[in-house]
Amino acid sequence: MLQALGQQVIYHRGSEFKELLNDTAAMLQPLFGTQTASPIVLTSSGTGALEAVLANSLRPGDRVLTLDNGHWGARFGRLATSLGASVEALSSPWGGGADADALRRRLSAPDGGEFVAVLAAHNDTFTGAVTDLAAIGDVVRDTSALLVVDAVSSLGCLPIETDAWGLDLVVSASQKGLMCPPGLALVTASDKAWTRIDQVAARGEYFDLRKAREMAAQGQASFTPAVNLVRALHEALRMVHEAGIAETFARQARLGRALAAGAAHLGLSLYPDADVASPCVSVLRTPKGIDAAKIVATMRDRYGTQIAGARRSPLDGTVIRVGTMGYCQPDDIRLDVWQLAGSVQEQGQDVDVAAAIATTERELEGVPA
Repeated sequence: MLQALGQQVIYHRGSEFKELLNDTAAMLQPLFGTQTASPIVLTSSGTGALEAVLANSLRPGDRVLTLDNGHWGARFGRLATSLGASVEALSSPWGGGADADALRRRLSAPDGGEFVAVLAAHNDTFTGAVTDLAAIGDVVRDTSALLVVDAVSSLGCLPIETDAWGLDLVVSASQKGLMCPPGLALVTASDKAWTRIDQVAARGEYFDLRKAREMAAQGQASFTPAVNLVRALHEALRMVHEAGIAETFARQARLGRALAAGAAHLGLSLYPDADVASPCVSVLRTPKGIDAAKIVATMRDRYGTQIAGARRSPLDGTVIRVGTMGYCQPDDIRLDVWQLAGSVQEQGQDVDVAAAIATTERELEGVPA
């Protein structure tokens, strides 16, 4: 992948890049779980594409329902508000997925048919909870509303079945499960979504999805793309397909379980409900007397490992977040558990390091490097 990034830049209107972009889109399709939608590659962060799909499908004043079960669902609603939509939040407790039953009740209310879109975050990296998109899709599918999904941190880590689940607009990015540097965003749109987009006047030119669709059909980007990032993404997708998509998801799940199981012996318990815990990021609650921010600082300053807390959120100071997505190896998990043990011990906590390491090893047995 690094070698792909370092290659000579090619002409983005030439036949070589056309082949590269077309092949990249073809390899993305099974990760998105679609045979009907051709993924569009944008030079942008994931946030840019999330704003783009809203700007292309919503008019000012349109009613939007955002599924607020964590940081990213709430933030999705704020993006829609910034574009002039009338946004209502359907809130459910942090640590769980979005509530499909509550959504069904809301959409079946007398004014429920007025919503133009339902916004959902698949994998909330602040809470470590995964939303059941199949259940959400079953509710939204037969309504006039579009189901718009933030899959920035889940694509490549978790199964996504765009066609089968009735997902209308799905957005992801290059820097999470797809192992690349940041700078590319990925979008798929259903026929239902394109019908809506074709009716709404695009706001702005750079993120005009109709233009992007037209150019993508020609194997080109609307504007100058990050050519070598596309090369890196192509290589990452080749690696995923070579390993096998189902095998990649299974491996990801085992890495996440191994970290959480080892950390439990250190007094670091999973924050989310176990049945919806993300394999992409382990959000771990610190025990009484242990400062989460100090663990983050010790991991960084003593061990050179960057993890995160949950700043600017209700969980600030109470949890740590350790990513296991993308190019993560079993040895990374082993090292994380050992370093977390040292970081907890540094605050005077007595932990069973041997048990933590042994449990981690059992969970990692047979996981390919």
